[in-house]
Amino acid sequence: MSHVLTIPLAPEARPARARVATPGLLRTPFRVHVHQPHREPAWREAMRWSLIGLTASWAAGEVTLRLLGL
Repeated sequence: MSHVLTIPLAPEARPARARVATPGLLRTPFRVHVHQPHREPAWREAMRWSLIGLTASWAAGEVTLRLLGL
């Protein structure tokens, strides 16, 4: 019987692929599977940040107009 432990990690937190010697007392019968979430295409992420920037700029303009009483 095989046991699998899934650990979601952010893309920046990828572990190094080097093999590390493990003392006999620390070995477990479990196999660890590292799940990396699906990354979106770069253009979609760029569009998201563009929309966030546009919305923040619009909100700042609205606040400025309100403060000026226009």
